Amino acid sequence: MVAPSILNLLTKVKTMKSKSFKVGRSAKTGRFTTVKKAQSKKATHVVETIKRK
Repeated sequence: MVAPSILNLLTKVKTMKSKSFKVGRSAKTGRFTTVKKAQSKKATHVVETIKRK
């Protein structure tokens, strides 16, 4: 079994290689939320894809 800290490191390395990432945002207030919450509440939230520079 792999230690949790190593799993977190591997997850970070995987996301750093990607050219873009997704964020959830409330359509009413503009505040950031989780992507999972934004996908479940489609009437009041949006999922945005942001490109890395």
